[in-house]
Amino acid sequence: MKSFNHFGVYGICVNDGKLLVIRKGRGPYRGRFDLPGGRLEENESLAEGLVREFMEETGLTVTVECNLGTFDWFVRYQEDAFTHMHHIAALYTVGIAADAAVSGITEFAEQDSLGTEWVELPAITLDSASPVTLAAVAWVNEGSLPREVGFFDDWEVKSLPST
Repeated sequence: MKSFNHFGVYGICVNDGKLLVIRKGRGPYRGRFDLPGGRLEENESLAEGLVREFMEETGLTVTVECNLGTFDWFVRYQEDAFTHMHHIAALYTVGIAADAAVSGITEFAEQDSLGTEWVELPAITLDSASPVTLAAVAWVNEGSLPREVGFFDDWEVKSLPST
């Protein structure tokens, strides 16, 4: 296994037992629910990157509430000479800003969000979601992030359930 590192910052936003997720349009999680978030830009703090990523992927302005820690896993993903991606995620809880108005998803070449939705926690499974989204459900249900490094090697991209 030859892997490359991908670091991102992601937000967990829960309302009435539902998790705010995006639908992934590309990458190793294409066709799955994922948490809003992603890579940092140059000279950007974790909190600044999270607020920007939320705006780009959901059209929502959020407030960063609490740093929950980090979570990492490996997923099969072919890129250049690499066979796997070592995905490292900083996870935060976020709240939707009181004066937030939905502005729509930002369109740009690297955009991988196909839209946002609130999803019931039981609908978020290994067949429908990215590992970081599964970690978010574990945190909501159990109050802690998974401790073991996961390996997601041969999953098939499944269709998302209709909402």
